[in-house]
Amino acid sequence: MSIMNVIRKNYQAGTYAPGTPAEFLKPFGETIADFTVSELQQPLDISAISPKISKMSPLIQEALKKQASAAGLGDIQFDPQTGEVIGVGAGTGIASYQPYLEAAKASTGPDAYKAYMSPYQTEVLDATERLLAEQRAAGEGQIAESAIASGAFGGGREGVQRAEYQRQRDIYDAGIMSKLRQEGLQQAQQQAQQNLLNQLNLGKTQTGFETGTAGSLAAAGTAAQTYSQSILDAIREQNLLGQQFPLSKIGSAANIFANVAGGVPGGAQPPIVTNPALAGVQGFAGLASLLRGF
Repeated sequence: MSIMNVIRKNYQAGTYAPGTPAEFLKPFGETIADFTVSELQQPLDISAISPKISKMSPLIQEALKKQASAAGLGDIQFDPQTGEVIGVGAGTGIASYQPYLEAAKASTGPDAYKAYMSPYQTEVLDATERLLAEQRAAGEGQIAESAIASGAFGGGREGVQRAEYQRQRDIYDAGIMSKLRQEGLQQAQQQAQQNLLNQLNLGKTQTGFETGTAGSLAAAGTAAQTYSQSILDAIREQNLLGQQFPLSKIGSAANIFANVAGGVPGGAQPPIVTNPALAGVQGFAGLASLLRGF
């Protein structure tokens, strides 16, 4: 026989010592006892009040995909139930900035300038060489005319003049061509260096754009997930309140019963907690109080 049945049987038989509450309170006490036992015998299911975590926002998932793609990783696999990351594909291993880095690399090295030598510079060099050749020929003609006029054509004096003229023309022409080539080389090197910097800046810009986009998606996703989590928390609080309410009713009823029974006139009545029946009810009420915090 259960404890409550023993309490109820003795309560109905009136076998308790003086101090037992008045007869008109017995049905009230029995109702409390029945309700208490009924509630406590309910199957314990805490699934409705267990904490739940909101599924990862699709916006956050998109942000992770963009970051993985920018890092050269493959597709990210998400758990269909929770949305958490459960796998990452191999991918290409090529980061988003790598093409710009490769282009910048092409602008380095001793021969990098050649790609930036302007066709116009080549035309200028060719035209300058033709002009210098024409000037050389004209100078040689003047030396011949002077030798003929002086009657020394074909002599040693003319030969010395021609040799000295050729030496001076070689120095002059080489200086002109060297200067032009140096200017063209400097311009090509500057352009190669500028292209290197441009490619690196483009890579940084690309990474910055992707990081900014991923950050915006993640921020929006976090806000959405926070809202979803607040809904789950509110549902849990509602379920928790629903489970606590019957136990709160037991405690309130037991307190009312104790107050009423303790106030019934009947001489020297011991404290109500000394009554076994009420002690059982209050014990269940105490248990209910513990369960409220579960």
